[in-house]
Amino acid sequence: MLLFALLLLVCVMVICDQTVAYTAKGRLYDNVDSIPHRKIGLVLGTSPISTWTGRRNYYFDYRIKAGAELYNAGKVDWLVVSGGDYRNTENGYDEPTAMRDSLIKQGVDSVRIILDYDGTRTLNSIAKMREVYSQDSIILISQKYHNERALYQAEHLGIDALAFNAKTPERRSSWWRNRGREVLARVKLFIDVIRGVHPDIKEPMIRDFTKAQSDALSMSHVETGYGDLICLRPDMGHLQMDMVCGAIPSAENDSIILAFAGAFTGTDFYKGHSNVAGDHVSSGKRFKGYRCKRNTGAFTWSEISGPQFHYKVYSPALDAAAKEGGMGFAQEMMIHKGKAVKTTRPLGNKNVFRALCLDSSGNLAFYESLGVVTFGNFIEALLSQDVKEALYTDMGQGWNYCFYRTNNVGALPEYLHSQPLPYASNFIVMKIK
Repeated sequence: MLLFALLLLVCVMVICDQTVAYTAKGRLYDNVDSIPHRKIGLVLGTSPISTWTGRRNYYFDYRIKAGAELYNAGKVDWLVVSGGDYRNTENGYDEPTAMRDSLIKQGVDSVRIILDYDGTRTLNSIAKMREVYSQDSIILISQKYHNERALYQAEHLGIDALAFNAKTPERRSSWWRNRGREVLARVKLFIDVIRGVHPDIKEPMIRDFTKAQSDALSMSHVETGYGDLICLRPDMGHLQMDMVCGAIPSAENDSIILAFAGAFTGTDFYKGHSNVAGDHVSSGKRFKGYRCKRNTGAFTWSEISGPQFHYKVYSPALDAAAKEGGMGFAQEMMIHKGKAVKTTRPLGNKNVFRALCLDSSGNLAFYESLGVVTFGNFIEALLSQDVKEALYTDMGQGWNYCFYRTNNVGALPEYLHSQPLPYASNFIVMKIK
């Protein structure tokens, strides 16, 4: 009886496995030149570090390479990176963010990458394409065995899908482990179909991101000889700026395109504007802050005068910004008129650094180091990008809080850092006019 049960179980596993493989025939592609164009490519998520061994995960690397290859060849216009946020688990990562950052390094435009955090199951990733993103024609991107199952699920959900096969790592032990897990996943697939299991999608808002305007803010990854940079470029023709004091901007406010910490602060949060380092202007009103020797420069903005940087003498500029209904704050100047200036912070100091900058064309740019670097190298990295003015903006635990939207009003926020201090005192905020 036991032998019969085992034979039956094996037969069920083989039938499920081969049915999925047979259904996928004719829709799997290994060559980028032969696959037809589709508007959307769906990169199915995995972690950059193996959850089994804690080592580099080549399944991740090859999926990223495959997605970038499709995009750079013009075979897809958008890439949805679908995974989960597992940072609180062993060897866990924020999968969509890791995929996005890796794709940017391979030449994919950041505004053409959509982060999907519902992708904790393949079923969720595929169902969301139709139910939330209003897309019914896609290219799936993963390893072949995974693509076969994803194609079956897509057909079951009424989605017209093709699949592009990423390379499968050659390590035999990992292949057998993943292939064995895939066989069990295919059995579960049929069980779910029979039971009528529905996808678990937490994002209810229906939005066709392909119709969104993406000209208010762009995000890019910049490689330099002094460390890599993240660059956010706002189009101030569509935006307005202000300095918000005494409140933390909420990422749920979808009119905010970019928010980041501005001036230094003290520790007496209840003192309001007097807790901000240096005089500053918020919503057209000038306020007095505490003295700070690091405040060697200032930034001001108004609809009338636009973005301006000031070195050493900046009090009259703050007065002018207030009269024009603008904003302004003092901080540590790093670059002025295209040259590095003396700073009070030691150049050997190590941290993640951020600066509000003016480029050679007179446009604003927001730069942050991609990871920990020395302060001196960060300045050199900015100079290598032909930055003409650079003013430090507050960083550190909690103060590195920053979110942005690259698809304008209504788009989901993306984070450089997601945890603010509970009583943060000031933020620079950019909104659509």
